Amino acid sequence: MNPRVLGLLALAMSCESSKPAAPAPPPPPSSLRVKLPDGWRATALSSGLQVGPEGRVVLQLESTTRPLPTLEAFLTAVTAEGVDVLEKESDDSYVGVRYSLAAEGTPGMKRDAFLGVRQTGPRTIWCSTTGSAKSEEVEAAMTVCKSLSWEGS
Repeated sequence: MNPRVLGLLALAMSCESSKPAAPAPPPPPSSLRVKLPDGWRATALSSGLQVGPEGRVVLQLESTTRPLPTLEAFLTAVTAEGVDVLEKESDDSYVGVRYSLAAEGTPGMKRDAFLGVRQTGPRTIWCSTTGSAKSEEVEAAMTVCKSLSWEGS
């Protein structure tokens, strides 16, 4: 091979090796995945979401890094408020309690409510129904909380 060509080839190779490496692509964005029932909407807040049918909020989601509570600790806190526990559920990443309490402004009437915590990815999501949640919406809110998932790192 021609010595001059070899010299140009060597020069070209040395230029290639002195170029800085291309930056690594940014990691994919991380986000909370929320599966909503038909007709429900989510509105972002600084620390979470408000969720419900058009025009009403029936479920609030708060994102934290607090650890997942035990079912026993959760039940102790809920029953200290004088409610009747209707249903409870717990596994490695979820704790939830459906309960009944006195309806405000309606003596003798009760309404269903829900409080749950879902650990997903690096976050702990606290789920709670609002006073405007109807019984069938409480059931849907429980399903939303149980199905939360985290995408990304």
